[in-house]
Amino acid sequence: MMNLTHIRWVIFWLGLVKALMTHEAHAEEITCAETKLPLGSNEELLAMLPRRAAVCVQEGKPAQAVALMTRLIGSKPGDAVAYLNRGSAQAAIGEMALALSDYTTAIHLKPDLVEAWYNRGTLYTRLRRYETAASDFAEAIKLKPNFALAYCNRGFAFSQLGEYDRALADYSAGLEHDGGSNICYLNRGTLFLMFGEYEKAITDFTQAIDDKPTAAIALSRRGQAHEALEHRSQALDDYRAALESYPNFQSAREGFARITAQPQQAEENP
Repeated sequence: MMNLTHIRWVIFWLGLVKALMTHEAHAEEITCAETKLPLGSNEELLAMLPRRAAVCVQEGKPAQAVALMTRLIGSKPGDAVAYLNRGSAQAAIGEMALALSDYTTAIHLKPDLVEAWYNRGTLYTRLRRYETAASDFAEAIKLKPNFALAYCNRGFAFSQLGEYDRALADYSAGLEHDGGSNICYLNRGTLFLMFGEYEKAITDFTQAIDDKPTAAIALSRRGQAHEALEHRSQALDDYRAALESYPNFQSAREGFARITAQPQQAEENP
């Protein structure tokens, strides 16, 4: 078992950094700017570094987090989670090669560290190295068979490789587990839209609308499905709602313009 003072950071395909923290009491009082650590043993001081680094990431100061994790690695070169966390901080400042190196070191030190496989796969996805990403997500799934986001992201990698049947299977598998469901719904709906299965696409996009990061995209794409089915008013409502969130969303603007340019006509029942 890993010491509870460790913090695992996961980078999602949307490019967000999330700290999955298991602090001790009063850890929320720590700030990134804090330079004076409480008195205690060297082990206690080192244990505080991951918590401080996580706060630095939350405060938008990943470079400081890198420095703190480097300090920890200097004292504990075999600490796989320290490399995992430093890799996430490196990715946050755009140091992709260094992040990949840290994730790889974490995997070598602790091959069952599922977050390291997942994070590296996510980074490979951002670098458009989709085959390698799919392989890393597969390892994460072996270690954690109910890892919804790993299925969702592997499905995305497969879709980019044109392996649509495998992508659909992964999206559906991801939806069987808790977590990441809106991403799976959005991406599966996109495939259904591409295949011309518009009713299925509408059902999935409706589910994805609940999540703020994906809502505008889901609304715009649901609008496209409604438009394809000649549900003019529903499509117009979806494009309008997407533009309320993101006024410069090009696909929604184009869809809205297409429909408003059409002559008013009777609409079939959806």
